Amino acid sequence: MENYQFTKLPITPSIIEFLIIYLFNGQTLKRDDIVNKILDFHTANGGLKPEAQDFPRSVKKALARLQAKGHASNKSYGFWELHKSDSPEIKESEEETTEVIIDDIPTHEIYGEGKNAVYLYYFNNYKSFSLMKGESNWPCKIGRTDRDPLIRILSQSSTALPEKPTIEFIIKTEDSALLETMIHSILKVRNRYIQDSPGTEWFNTNPTEVLEIINFVNNNILLKTK
Repeated sequence: MENYQFTKLPITPSIIEFLIIYLFNGQTLKRDDIVNKILDFHTANGGLKPEAQDFPRSVKKALARLQAKGHASNKSYGFWELHKSDSPEIKESEEETTEVIIDDIPTHEIYGEGKNAVYLYYFNNYKSFSLMKGESNWPCKIGRTDRDPLIRILSQSSTALPEKPTIEFIIKTEDSALLETMIHSILKVRNRYIQDSPGTEWFNTNPTEVLEIINFVNNNILLKTK
């Protein structure tokens, strides 16, 4: 397949875990079939064979990790059911929320001027998963902060985030609430809102689409860059 992200890499436990969900989510099948199909898929798409000699054991451990996360169930001896939701699995609460200085977060672009900000971030695994399926959209969080240069994001603790987020851009503005509302409203009209996500800020979109929306509602804001 095109754009296989693990080309020329030996198959590792984390790759096994990712591929199990990518290939078999929503299915129930034998562990032996998972072992064979995972390795065949990886090598057929340019991946390297495992460095560990006991590959079936690596698959068994990956299934156990998925089970601990609630993404897999051992239905009977040797048979596994995979049932990971495509929605971002993040626990949001006031206790798990923190303020992080913008300059401390890897950020691709910062646009605009103002004391407030609207931001978009996502997790690379969700992006990779969607691109591997040939889809151009993936779960993105579009939120806002009323202070600068602080941005309100989820705690970096492992219990709150599945991985370190990628902040694609930050839009500085004097009215973050208005800009956020307009973006959310247009995305909802386009049926991009993720219904079963935590909170109200997750959308199945991509940074390009959101920047086009921002340019439509305020074509000057992207011209002013930090």
